[in-house]
Amino acid sequence: MIDTFDAAANAATIVDALRETDAETESLRRVSDRAVALMHEAGLTRLVSPAAFGGHQLSPRALIEAERIVAHGSPAASWVLMVCGAHTFIAGRMTEQAQAEVFGTDPGMLIPGVPSRQGTAKKVDGGYLLNGRWSFASGVDHGDWVMLGSRGIRNEAGEPCPGMLVLLPKADVTIDDTWFTMGMRGTGSKDVVLADAFVPAHRGVDMANAWVGTVPGVDIPLYQLPVSAVLATMLCGTIVGMAERGLELFIETTRTRRDAYTGEAKVNSVGLQRRVAEANAEIAHAWSLVQQNCDLFEEAMRHAPPMVTERRAQARWNAAYAAELCRRATERLFGGAGASAAHDRNVLQGVFRNINTGTHHAMLDFDTTLEVQGKVLLGVEQLDAMI
Repeated sequence: MIDTFDAAANAATIVDALRETDAETESLRRVSDRAVALMHEAGLTRLVSPAAFGGHQLSPRALIEAERIVAHGSPAASWVLMVCGAHTFIAGRMTEQAQAEVFGTDPGMLIPGVPSRQGTAKKVDGGYLLNGRWSFASGVDHGDWVMLGSRGIRNEAGEPCPGMLVLLPKADVTIDDTWFTMGMRGTGSKDVVLADAFVPAHRGVDMANAWVGTVPGVDIPLYQLPVSAVLATMLCGTIVGMAERGLELFIETTRTRRDAYTGEAKVNSVGLQRRVAEANAEIAHAWSLVQQNCDLFEEAMRHAPPMVTERRAQARWNAAYAAELCRRATERLFGGAGASAAHDRNVLQGVFRNINTGTHHAMLDFDTTLEVQGKVLLGVEQLDAMI
């Protein structure tokens, strides 16, 4: 049976209410409980969770479109929806026992964490011991479970361990509040610290297989998609939404602005007209690249996941370039917004800070992704792990 849940329509119903929570989110440096409840009640937190446990199990497009709309109300809420949704997408390739523990009581369970190899894992009887510090755990104040990536190390007996992606109860981790930043302040992206934390074997999966979408026994196409390409594209849902909101605000304020010295209406400025036109085109093109990625993912789901290297590289490049276009557009608008944009109370200033912080995510690193795409186009041999 095909799930017909309309993610975009449901996201649109909560934008105004989310906007009312955004000041509290910014002040708390974490997404407000009310904002989380709004997304949960609208069904947005279970868009990509397994159907076996009551999730919608929709393609990445549904989550990405919802993020884009939610970002018009609360950028931080959109970011946390994206991050936790990405981890839900990854959790779909975990064992059935692990999925039942996480989603059995709530298919919309938020899963914060950090899936990159920032800590270590070693084999012990019945599972793994994890140690280390993981930075940028967005949304870690919410949800009961945490997902973490690791690099494998040898244990005392000399046994090797692959890099692992694991799920563990949030009660087992220490949260270190390091989140004092220029932008994305409301995401609560604090550090997670573990010291010899035990994770039973059924809550771990080989990171290399999970990343590419080749976990043995996993045959649901959604959970056979590659993590890097999908996560990079999910990031762009929030980033495009923020950029669109910035453009709306710039147009709205410019229509009533006058030059401080001449009194002339700013809308008559050719320079500002050009800024708006170019920013509008950049943001629209960014969204078209995101949609192109969604088409690539859905094509792979219909035919033969996992995606081939060239398609994965294309998706990574599309996402990185889309984010860069949004950053350029927002900077161009902020540059023409006048001195009042420097005030904290100016919402456009917040968009500028958030875009410039969000586009620093490692998955969107412009130089690295540019290199990968160039190698693919030129036929230069490369490791699949790069993408």
